[in-house]
Parts: sequence; C-alpha cells; structure tokens
Amino acid sequence: AATTAADKEKHVKSSEIQAVEGRKISLPCSLSAPSRDKVYMVLWFKDDAGIPLYSFDVRGKPLQQARHWSAPESFGPRAHFNTDTDPATLDIQDVRRHDEGVYRCRVDFRTSQTQSFRYNLSIIILPEHPVVLNQWGQQLNSSKLGPKEEGDDIVLNCRVVGGRPQPSVKWLINGILVDEQNEHNSGDVIENRLLWPAIQRSDLNSIFTCQATNTQLAEPKESSYVLDLHLKPLSVKIENPPMPLVADRRYEISCESVGSRPNAIITWYKGKRQLRRSREESLNNTTRSELSFVPNTEDDGKSITCRAENPNVTGLFLETSWKIEVVCKYIHKNG
Repeated sequence: AATTAADKEKHVKSSEIQAVEGRKISLPCSLSAPSRDKVYMVLWFKDDAGIPLYSFDVRGKPLQQARHWSAPESFGPRAHFNTDTDPATLDIQDVRRHDEGVYRCRVDFRTSQTQSFRYNLSIIILPEHPVVLNQWGQQLNSSKLGPKEEGDDIVLNCRVVGGRPQPSVKWLINGILVDEQNEHNSGDVIENRLLWPAIQRSDLNSIFTCQATNTQLAEPKESSYVLDLHLKPLSVKIENPPMPLVADRRYEISCESVGSRPNAIITWYKGKRQLRRSREESLNNTTRSELSFVPNTEDDGKSITCRAENPNVTGLFLETSWKIEVVCKYIHKNG
C-alpha cells in the first residue's frame, strides 16, 4: 500500500517544548528544501485536527508577500509566522493554558517532498506570590520582620497557591538555602514552615526570603523580609572621673554607651536618687550624656551611677558606678 504524506507526518518525532503562561513562545519550522526549491505553502495543525489553524500561502508571490491566515478560534492575532529568522518560527504571544498540545508544521514545496515538524507544547502555570504568616497565623504585610529581641525564635509559615507543575517552596536567609521541606496542604496549596531558633545580634538586618519556583524559564516568585532587632547596650562607661572632688564645686561628668538599638537613654543616680541635670546626644548606636553636678561633703563615699537603657524594652540596661570621694574646700586664714 502507498504511504501518504499524512501517514509520514504521524511518524515525525516530536520535540518537547515548554512555555510559560502569559509569555511568548516560538515554534521553529525550517523552510529549507534539500534542493534550492521554493516554498509553496506552510500549514500548522494542532493535535489530530485535519484543518489547519494557521496557513502561510506563498503561491504565485515572493516569500515576503505571502498571505497569512490565523484561525480566530485558536490563536487569532496572537500568532504570526516569522520568516525573518532561520529557521522560520510561529511566534505565539500571550500563551494560554488551552494552547497546550501537539503542533505540526507542514511545508509544501513546488517539487520537493513535503517536510514536517512536530512539537509537544506543555504550558507551565506559575504559582501565585508567596504569602508569609507569623506564628500566630497573621499575614506579614510589610517588608520588616520584627522588631524582635535577642534570643527570640523566628517562626514563619510560607504559603504558595497554584502552579503547574507543583512548585517547590524554599526558605533562604541572606541568599543561602536553609529549608526546602515542603508540606502539601489541602487543594493546590504548598507550605514551608521555618523555625530559626535563638536569633543573635549578628542576625540584625538579615533577609528572610520565601521562594517558590516550578521552572527555569521564569524567575522565582519571592517574598522577602528584613529582620529588625531591639538590642541591649554593649558597654557603658563614665569617662575620666575626677578624683577627688572638691565640695561645692561644679563638675561636668561624661558617660558613653555603645550598642543599643534604638539608641540608649542614659539616666544618672546618686545612690538611689535620680539626678536630672544632664544633657545627651546620640549618633549611630552611641549615646553620650553629660551630668552637671555639685557635690557636698555629705556625698563622700556615695556612688554615682550611669545607667544606659534600651527605651523600647524594659530590663535591657547596663550600668556602671563610681564611688566618689569629696574633700572640703580649704580656706587658708592668715595667722
């Protein structure tokens, strides 16, 4: 029995091609004949349909003036057969889910044998943007995580809806993968729960990123959060305290604290009584306070305390004390 052109087309090997929903795809179709024959007609078919969904009719015309026709119920204006490239391509814009299927390109020449190409087109559906919930199930709506305190645990649940093929959902901290354990929830929801224990001062401004991906043809979908921390002061010191102090003379005494976030508030005490005559300034994570103080002889042996405290967290303070020695102001009388 004679083999028809249609039979031969069925035996053409399919090439696998993937396209991302909403983007563009190009299906190649070479117009080169074995001899220097001229193209007569190019037809595109989908699946087992006998009627083409796109035709490129060159009969009686130069290639550049060929007549294009695209079936309105298939691609309509979304498709165009581009002969400016080599090989020529059927360019499909705004790819849709129902575009998935097997496509055949048939090239008829004036005298040479018909050529055919087959493509199995799979459509990738990207997942939705990751949604991140805290340990109480509340959605994070800003890019800031916290403020937290040193020693806290970070508990975050990343939830991703949709995607075909099923996406993988990962947690990264400062771009380094830390958790790729997915849980398949109900329906088409994938979750990844991150537990990052006992955060430290060095974790300040770390970037926590939930990443969902299901293809290398598109950038991952990501949601990122910057960790904010309340930090206690690292140091507090009274600078160059004068010794001894002369009663009833005014002194300016400085205290400096470093490392609090937000900047420390400095308070001064004589014994248990607060001294209020001071002024302070802050720069970066350093706070400086200057106490104006007039001791009397009764202050001898008492302690002056400088306390640096994080203004937002009760109990996050450091203090240093200085035991003062007060001497009398001697008045020399002539004999």
